[in-house]
Amino acid sequence: MNAENFTNEEYWEEIKRKIQREANVSDITYHLWFENLEFRELSGNTVYIVSEKEDERALGYLNKKFKDYFETVIGEELNQIISVKFILNSNTPHTYEPEETKIDNDTLNPDYTFESFVVGKNNMMAHQVSVAVAEDPGKTWNPLYIYGGPGLGKTHLMQSIGHFILKKDPTKKVIYVTSEQFTNDVIESLRSGNTADSMSKLRDKYRTVDVLMIDDIQFIIGKEATQEEFFHTFNALHDAGKQIILSSDKNFKEFKTLDERYISRFAWGMPVDITPPDYETRSAILKNNADKYKIKIKISEEIIDYIASNIKSNIRELEGALNKIIGFSKLYNNMEPDLEFAKEALKDYIYPSDSNKITFDRIVDVVCQECGASKDAIMSNKRNADIVYPRHIIMFLAYDMLGITYQQIANNLHRSDHTTVISGCKKISEEINSNKSGKNTKEKVESIKKILSGN
Repeated sequence: MNAENFTNEEYWEEIKRKIQREANVSDITYHLWFENLEFRELSGNTVYIVSEKEDERALGYLNKKFKDYFETVIGEELNQIISVKFILNSNTPHTYEPEETKIDNDTLNPDYTFESFVVGKNNMMAHQVSVAVAEDPGKTWNPLYIYGGPGLGKTHLMQSIGHFILKKDPTKKVIYVTSEQFTNDVIESLRSGNTADSMSKLRDKYRTVDVLMIDDIQFIIGKEATQEEFFHTFNALHDAGKQIILSSDKNFKEFKTLDERYISRFAWGMPVDITPPDYETRSAILKNNADKYKIKIKISEEIIDYIASNIKSNIRELEGALNKIIGFSKLYNNMEPDLEFAKEALKDYIYPSDSNKITFDRIVDVVCQECGASKDAIMSNKRNADIVYPRHIIMFLAYDMLGITYQQIANNLHRSDHTTVISGCKKISEEINSNKSGKNTKEKVESIKKILSGN
């Protein structure tokens, strides 16, 4: 969840209403104390919320009665442990003192450093390559292309490089943006009439840096103007010996619609993947987070084991689960949680009886996530290659891992004819066994199987 979502009035209203329900307060209390609150920003681990009441006593009341509820609900939405600070209206700026840890207009999260990154078998190569790039930017591997599923630490690793470079040389210009931010800047430039001045501002921002990091680069695919601007930005920085770091949900070789000129440039550098963490790494991440945020509430080994054993594929979910337990403990006057307390707090996160069960729906969810497809599209009658391919993988895995009939698979996919399932399973099987075309399919299927099996 991105903190920018909280600036959306409708979304922020939903969050406040959720806090109202958690705090069990009346509509009268809501209108008196919550309605005038506005989300200002997330700085480090502190969320600043503005109250329009011109009274310091109002802040005292909010802190005393509702601070824990705000921290719990907002922290759960952000999947991180946060501290809430209520401040007065922006007309009294002296009450608002953001942290001194901002770097390059908040493009880097101060918590994302190599020191706080937990290294395991799943990310060891990516970590080693990232350290090498940080030590010698623009020369060792350029571009660095980090890929893997959501919530596995790609952003953390990218920004760790930025922090390392800035610590070594604070004069370096380092910028981190999401592909969405990059696209928005291109759109804004076009809206300004694509004038020399507007294009100059855009290029000054992105082509005069020492390190450019773009997260989730896959989302610029198909956006012609954005792709073109990125292409020329890439060339300008690479020719100048400046470091480029990209992240994506998959290897660039898997993008069927991406122009060859992009693929060839990505291949100049080093692609490294991050896979889901094993049990030991998951446990280490949980312990590291508990230490990092200086949590006073003791989290037992039993609780760590329970979370690490049941949440396997996503680090954000691990951190979110820990955050929820801590949030619940705060609501009970910092009560030290036992295992039963943790299970109750995580009942919406973990379903013990089904946690390791492979179902048809779970296969669909994982394949859609790994192949970048939507469930609605998979279930539709669309027959374009980007939909048919993951649909065939679902057919193959359902038959292989669940042992159900072709007709049952067809029914689950809202199809009446089971012969399409037979054909789909055969196609994937042939690609897996082929020495040429099947290499990527074999790797993809094996990767999905590992996720489904919790390995």
